[in-house]
Amino acid sequence: MKIGLFTEFSYPGKSEHQTYTEVLEQIAVADELGFDFFSTTESYGKDLFSCSPFPLGLYVAAAQRARRIRFLTGIISAPLHHPAILASEIAAADLLTEGRIMVGIGRGHPWVLNRVGVNPAESTARFEESIRMLVEIFKSNYIEGLDGQFWQIKDFKLSPPVTQKPHPPIYTAAATTPDSASFAGKIGYGLVQPGYLGIPFDLVRGLTETYRKNLPAGRSSDVVLGIHLHVARDREEAIENGALALATQADVFLRSSQSRPNLSGVKEAYATKSASRMAFEKLSTPDKARAAVAEEGPAIMAVWGTPEDCIEKIKFYVESLHPEQLMLNIASGSLAQERVLKSMRLFAEEVMPVVRRF
Repeated sequence: MKIGLFTEFSYPGKSEHQTYTEVLEQIAVADELGFDFFSTTESYGKDLFSCSPFPLGLYVAAAQRARRIRFLTGIISAPLHHPAILASEIAAADLLTEGRIMVGIGRGHPWVLNRVGVNPAESTARFEESIRMLVEIFKSNYIEGLDGQFWQIKDFKLSPPVTQKPHPPIYTAAATTPDSASFAGKIGYGLVQPGYLGIPFDLVRGLTETYRKNLPAGRSSDVVLGIHLHVARDREEAIENGALALATQADVFLRSSQSRPNLSGVKEAYATKSASRMAFEKLSTPDKARAAVAEEGPAIMAVWGTPEDCIEKIKFYVESLHPEQLMLNIASGSLAQERVLKSMRLFAEEVMPVVRRF
């Protein structure tokens, strides 16, 4: 069982400089503690939601201090990038991290696409075209000519080439839609499931099954299951910290996706999704988050408690969903750095050795 960490790079009450300093420290400590990978998002223009527009750049910087841990982009918004340019940036980062990049790529949030003039209705088609072009560029190194609906490539050499052959591991995301899970399976790459957003457990299980049913013969499943986590010696402390962290993330999601009057169609698109309503509204204050997790239990994928509590809860998810990797959301930006690092260390010392044997 591979175990990694995730942060959304939210920064309520902090400067961007402090946030980057803290995340770089989290990566270095994660490397020392034996976590397998670290992941963060790609995000633009989202008011405290995240200040991470260039995760590949972050990873190159982090790799100078963290010499072993791998780095997952979670998730690059494919519609925003020309595939040839994106392939070049990934290849350079793969070289500079000595072959430790894991490529997570998806359709992107509709409110981000709206902000930069990309039609969200085209996001699926752009994403599917992008990932096919990326793989072709990685494998060929040279493209004489490649024409798509959205992008064209002529006389293009990938320099530097990717360090990992034939290319870095590729993952796509499926948060709520079966079509995304089905596509991830059909193309035979890994699947990232951000269950830490409060997405209902039954929906996550259904998406996992859809992904695995669509895998080509001979392709192995590679599910990266995201859960929200905070561990402490004292159960009440863990619940208090976990509820604050999850509520902060849910609140900024809610404000970014549904409270912008200039983003035509985005509010309506999200309002139709029950999973998003639960994530954004039912968890948007610490009291709401605490009550929802207490009432709905495993249905909300938040693991808060003592080391023993966390082992028991994680075992349920592992035995139910059989993920190949776990991705633990450990920092929302609202928690003090010492609390985040304390939770990481306690998990690594007392929970991780047990979970690896599941």
